[in-house]
Amino acid sequence: MGFMKKKNKAEDDEAGKETENQKKKREEKEVAANKRPIKDLFRYSSPCDKVLLIIGTLVAIVTGAGFPFFAILMGNMTDSFIKATMLQDMSKHTGTMPPTTTIGTTTMTLSTNTSATKGFCANDSAAYKNLDIDNYTWDTYSDEVIKYCLYYTALGTAVFTAATIQVCCFLVACENQINTIRRRFFKAVLHQDIAWFDKNQSGTLTTKLFDNLERIKEGVGDKVALLIQYISQFLAGFVIAFSYNWKLTLIMLSLSPLLVIMGAFITKRMAGASAKEAAIYAKAGGIAEEVLSCMRTVVSFNGQRRECDRYKTALDAGKKDGIVKSFYVGLGLFFTFVILFGSYGLAFWFGTNMVYDCELSGGTVLTVFFSVMLGSMALGSAGPQFAVIGTAQGAAGAIFDIIDRKPLIDSYDESGLKPATTRGHVQFENVHFSYPTRADVKVLNGISFDVQPGETVALVGSSGCGKSTIVSMLLRYYDVESGKVMIDGVPLSEYNLNHLRNLIAVVSQEPILFDCTIEDNIRFGRESVTQAEMLHACKMANADKFISQLPKGYQTIVGERGTQLSGGQKQRVAIARALVRDPRILLLDEATSALDAESEGIVQEALEKAAKGRTTIIIAHRLSTIRNADKIIAVKAGEIKEVGSHAELMDLHGLYYELVNAQVFTDAVDDVKEDQSKEDDDDRPIIDRQFSKMSGRSRVSSLSSEDGQGVVRPRSPTLTPEPVAAGAVVKVDPKNEQKRLKEELELEGASKSNILEILKYAKPEWCMIFFGVLLCIIQGSVFPAFSLMFTEVLKVFSKPHEELKREGHFWALMFVVLGFINGFATLGSSFFFGWSAERLTMRLRFKVFENVLRQDIAYFDHSSHSSGKICTRLATDAPNIKSAIDYRLGSVVSAGVSITAGIVIGFIYGWQMALLVLAIFPLSGVARSIQMKYQEGRHREDSKQLEEAGKTATEAIENVRTVQALTREHKFYQLFGSYLDQPFKTARQKAVIQGFSYGFANSINYFLYAAAFRFGLYLIIHNLMVPMDVMRVLFAISFTAGSLGMASAYFPEYMKAQFAAGILFKMLREQPKIDSFSTAGDKPKIVGNLEFKGIHFSYPSRATARILRGLDLKLDTGRTLALVGPSGCGKSTVVSLMERFYDPLDGLITVDNKDLKSINPQFMRAHIALVSQEPVLFDCSIRENIIYGMDEQSVNEEKIMEAARLSNIHKFISELPEGYETRVGAKGTQLSGGQKQRIAIARALVRDPKILLLDEATSALDTESEKIVQEALDRAREGRTCIIIAHRLSTVINADSIAVIKNGIVVEQGTHAELVAKRGAYFALTQKQNLHE
Repeated sequence: MGFMKKKNKAEDDEAGKETENQKKKREEKEVAANKRPIKDLFRYSSPCDKVLLIIGTLVAIVTGAGFPFFAILMGNMTDSFIKATMLQDMSKHTGTMPPTTTIGTTTMTLSTNTSATKGFCANDSAAYKNLDIDNYTWDTYSDEVIKYCLYYTALGTAVFTAATIQVCCFLVACENQINTIRRRFFKAVLHQDIAWFDKNQSGTLTTKLFDNLERIKEGVGDKVALLIQYISQFLAGFVIAFSYNWKLTLIMLSLSPLLVIMGAFITKRMAGASAKEAAIYAKAGGIAEEVLSCMRTVVSFNGQRRECDRYKTALDAGKKDGIVKSFYVGLGLFFTFVILFGSYGLAFWFGTNMVYDCELSGGTVLTVFFSVMLGSMALGSAGPQFAVIGTAQGAAGAIFDIIDRKPLIDSYDESGLKPATTRGHVQFENVHFSYPTRADVKVLNGISFDVQPGETVALVGSSGCGKSTIVSMLLRYYDVESGKVMIDGVPLSEYNLNHLRNLIAVVSQEPILFDCTIEDNIRFGRESVTQAEMLHACKMANADKFISQLPKGYQTIVGERGTQLSGGQKQRVAIARALVRDPRILLLDEATSALDAESEGIVQEALEKAAKGRTTIIIAHRLSTIRNADKIIAVKAGEIKEVGSHAELMDLHGLYYELVNAQVFTDAVDDVKEDQSKEDDDDRPIIDRQFSKMSGRSRVSSLSSEDGQGVVRPRSPTLTPEPVAAGAVVKVDPKNEQKRLKEELELEGASKSNILEILKYAKPEWCMIFFGVLLCIIQGSVFPAFSLMFTEVLKVFSKPHEELKREGHFWALMFVVLGFINGFATLGSSFFFGWSAERLTMRLRFKVFENVLRQDIAYFDHSSHSSGKICTRLATDAPNIKSAIDYRLGSVVSAGVSITAGIVIGFIYGWQMALLVLAIFPLSGVARSIQMKYQEGRHREDSKQLEEAGKTATEAIENVRTVQALTREHKFYQLFGSYLDQPFKTARQKAVIQGFSYGFANSINYFLYAAAFRFGLYLIIHNLMVPMDVMRVLFAISFTAGSLGMASAYFPEYMKAQFAAGILFKMLREQPKIDSFSTAGDKPKIVGNLEFKGIHFSYPSRATARILRGLDLKLDTGRTLALVGPSGCGKSTVVSLMERFYDPLDGLITVDNKDLKSINPQFMRAHIALVSQEPVLFDCSIRENIIYGMDEQSVNEEKIMEAARLSNIHKFISELPEGYETRVGAKGTQLSGGQKQRIAIARALVRDPKILLLDEATSALDTESEKIVQEALDRAREGRTCIIIAHRLSTVINADSIAVIKNGIVVEQGTHAELVAKRGAYFALTQKQNLHE
């Protein structure tokens, strides 16, 4: 594979990066383009649902309008309190305070005497008429307050009824619609053609089934009711405000545009800072993922320090942007508070003028004030609901497109031929085909062959030549572009699809079993199968014996994808499932390639039984299968090159002969057993094999490709990169996140942390946290001050003219001053807390990363230390900790100060009233929490009950080829539906309860205000309090109580912070057994004499499985030793011990007669170079990859080029536009396998190592690349001590010594000739290779 197109590739890479950055925008545009109209969201509503929606809409309008009516009542109640205050003041002036004294009489008296200074409004003024001060008595006041309290109660009752009905109607209708959509969508997905699935990943489809449906659910449920309610509230609020006084309303709204402009500006700046911060942290996350998934490579080349520096640089940049973001958050809040409080000041300044000019009363000012406030709040609250419905429209587009799509090959189509008998005569006539996803790549290019009934035909060829495509064509997963595929002379397109697929059974390389019992899995083959037929099929498949020995026999649950069974067991169950279909045509797609030799023999025997009397097409894998076939068809590049028997084709010396000669060593029986036992695969307890090592250890296809596209054996190489979704952004449900943290805390064996431990670790940030807390105390004092100022303004409205104007303007200005104080305090606290939190997060991330890189490899073998888990901890758990000391902590301090001050004010002005308010106002919080808890509980319950349905859906969609091949679409649809029935029923019942909780939460405040004012009236009448003090106490506690809601957001975050801190602090305390950063140990001159004496070893993660059992090896400097043996015998373990990834349990490894443990690990690794089967390259330039882990100053260009020349790669690099500075992409994706391997060899050689370790360094390469790389390796070995894990025969022949390892010991050692002459274990291995003999 040439790399001459590198310039284009580099451009593509850049383009790729641009695409990645623009991906989100593109996806948003696609969703927007596919948005469905709102009416489409309700397309699956029944007539009953439509009635519910109409009723729900009408009552939502009532609920919304109820809130602004609260403003009218508050205004009227305020007027009554102002009049009572005036009555009180005038009574004081006359020296008496009789309850029946009239304001009118007093006013007349006062007007006569002091009209110049203490006059009130004229009788014909609006204010006078509104106050109705003539003949106003304490009795009148009492009657008014009681009347308004009754109005509050009536309004509360109306809102409760309307809100309850509104939510019930919308939620019940929503559940009905979602249930219909969910079923239709799943049914639609199952009958799509396979070509469509090629373009739509199963993960995306399951996301649509869950996430998109959840978005639609939100868009047709109570969120729609909320939107209607908020629009009604907004309209009613502004209609009331304008009707009471349009001038004051416009004045209040005058600063709104400024708020919008400032909001937009700050949002834009914040979005920029957030995007930049996210991009930098994603880069840091990418570095962590790249490093942690390739730890063995990093450790073996001493790259830890380099990676720490690289990670720290990325974090530093992210920290700066995080601090800038915190500043913008503070700035946004500063402007918000200044403008908001400024609008209050403006309203009361002009309101004071209007009251002074007798245009309106104080109560009217309050009515307008609250109406505008409630209307504006509703508009703000409506915004997110619009967004929810917009999201639902986009999600509906994706869902409804699939429901409406009619597939080209429809498995639900009942038309087509269903012949009573089928012989099984298969014909391909000049078939041309390309996959729809790669229309420009021709896969089948004029294929023609004929399989007679009952005949067995083997298809062989390199990977990608079209063998599996032929199987797909027979199952009619795709239709041919031209030509014909026929069974018994009838084209496949004329058959009924279900009938056709029932004629065929497939057994594939990786058999798919479903997460149910063995019996149910076999019944998927044919639902009507009798018990006797099932037993017969299992006996034919050599499966009955092992199934019967299981504790639950045929009722044993096999686990997801059959993980509770070994590879051989899974394969035999799959064969039994195929046999119960009694197929006329049997398709075997590399059915034994993933098995160990022992399992393979049993399965092969079962396959031979199964093939008798049936037309059988085999995609060839093992020689025995090929030899027994009636004919073998050799395929290359979509064309048939040769047809004949094994002997005939070998004589031709053509394609088939080349394929056979490209064979690799295959492993003998893997004898490594747990606890050194020799249990048979069938007898091993099922529970011990949760993840069968056998089935996971796939070998290289025994018929490898001549052009290098053979199947690679992912055999647990020495350097195993674990795939992690780098930078994957996942929406995290807070509850699930807390659950994950709790589980990981237990898994890690750590204990929960606390705020003191977190603060102790944040000692360098104490100064910043102190200033933040100080500013939060100031912030917390703002709302108690606001409540006092608010009642002072009300009191001002009861004063005579000159005092009214002077004091009214003073307090109006005080609102602006308060706005600036709050703004500056918020800006400062946000900045200081943001600064301290970002510093702590960055330090934690770096320290954890650094400590992780110190650890030995055994640490990474532990399931809780997988690269994915550590990346998650760095990416999400470190920020989780900062939430314990960021602005959320400030909100708790602020709320504490605010509540305390509010209560103190309450008790100062009226302890009786304060006690009542304190007793009843928490009910409002209780109502809100009941509503939220119920929503969470309902969600969790639904999730739990829908889990089975989700699992069924995911399983069916992920394995849709198997489902369609078995024609079990209807079965899975029924299963899915049965799991949905109960959740659907309970969801509708719960909708009613949620309606009541919503009604209660929305109406409780009306009842609370009614109770508070009624009790206040009692205290006033009995001269225990004055009217304005009642208002002071009420507002002091109710205004400050709002801050509790903001503070409550801290505690769930703090819970997560405790768990996250427990995990990370434990990780920081971890001490490695082999410290990669240690400077201790000897640093002798390394010559290269190696000796392994009586080495015993088990991997720490599998301590019971002894890998090496007294291994002895000796190798002199400059010589080459090849290690051969079955998979799992310990070959790669020798390499791992040499690199000191682990220390042996017993025995001694010496280098130049010095104990390996006494030598400094970094020093030793600097003299060793490793080239593995799957070389790991990093996402940097070729030059940086070659000198990876070395001091850049110590390596000159000449040395790099010399290493590249020796590796046969210099010429290729020189021809690239950017030469050695060319970036290789993540994991070296911009290079071919051979190119990567040669760069890895150059990386090894540039170190001039004394010891070279080659771990199957050419096994993953095609024949052409292998020759070039082998030449480079042969040069590299010259003059060095070299250990090779043998793969190709040529490598073994050239070695100075060959050691055959079996059961953890050396069973034979000698040269190639010596060992072949012995006719022992080595000879047996070579015989397995020589297929043509």
